[in-house]
Amino acid sequence: MKLYFLRHTEALDGMDDGARPLSDDGRSDARKLGQFLKRNAIEFDRAYASPLVRARETAEIVLQHSGGPQPVRLELVEAMTNGTSATAFQSWLSQLPTARHVLLVGHEPTISERVRHLLGMIRPDALGMAKGALACVETANRRTGALKWFLSPKRL
Repeated sequence: MKLYFLRHTEALDGMDDGARPLSDDGRSDARKLGQFLKRNAIEFDRAYASPLVRARETAEIVLQHSGGPQPVRLELVEAMTNGTSATAFQSWLSQLPTARHVLLVGHEPTISERVRHLLGMIRPDALGMAKGALACVETANRRTGALKWFLSPKRL
């Protein structure tokens, strides 16, 4: 199974953190990510995002532009929020249906913490994810994994 951890793209500032939509640059970066995935024939079987607006919008745009023969239904899950503990996330991850390619859209600091945990990285500064960064982690047991590639939006 390959897990694609994506930090949401740039959002507008606002008083209500959960309702902040993507900026024009954030929408553009999400489109570019989706197009990159399509060019590289990466088709998602499952997709999960934090219910916060900026994560949901990022996932929707990426899925729209990455395409594939079967549309993927985006599921909004609390497990992708910063309020979910590492233990609760691991439990949720272990119960996901089997799939080949799974998109997971969330927030800092937990999105990079999840990746570091799967890779066995202890130091918090060993890996950080900028807005729009995408990490592909291959895992057989959902407890450990190997980094297949890491992409920042500036590389697109």
